[in-house]
Amino acid sequence: MMNRAFGNQLLGIGVVALPLALAACATTGTAVGELEGPGAQEQAVTLIWKSEASTPEQGRISGTLANGAHYSGKYFEVVKTVDQSAYGPAWMGWRPYWSDWGLMTSYSYDWPRFLNLYTGRVIANLKSDDGTGRLRCRFTIQQPLQGLSGGGSGECQLSNGQIIQHVVLASS
Repeated sequence: MMNRAFGNQLLGIGVVALPLALAACATTGTAVGELEGPGAQEQAVTLIWKSEASTPEQGRISGTLANGAHYSGKYFEVVKTVDQSAYGPAWMGWRPYWSDWGLMTSYSYDWPRFLNLYTGRVIANLKSDDGTGRLRCRFTIQQPLQGLSGGGSGECQLSNGQIIQHVVLASS
């Protein structure tokens, strides 16, 4: 028979552990926008994202364009506490820091300033399945503590110059 004090301790551990377990769940959702630009007929594009349970400020994002090209890659919610090396994969196939893709305000290559500038922002770098195309995205999230599931908006750019505009983030 279980000691009553020991049973109460187990109950207390369960009460503390349950919220922690729930907080560590992966979330999923969509990013829906409109493809526009040279050679593109205006069309809706849906990307599907899923956060990582262990690090919810990161995850996978993927989608297929109307022409059948499938893109997938990682997204990163840029937070002050993350070491700059964590964002290395975001620059693969592009100029470092996407210096050619102007930001909403001026910036320098000083990482602490860069991180402060991007607080509340999400960046993503996707590659086509055949390896010939790239897709980069930037989002502003409405509720940074909730990550992508808190909603937001942004845009994406294909390596051919076409833009996916008016992207809206939603959770499933």
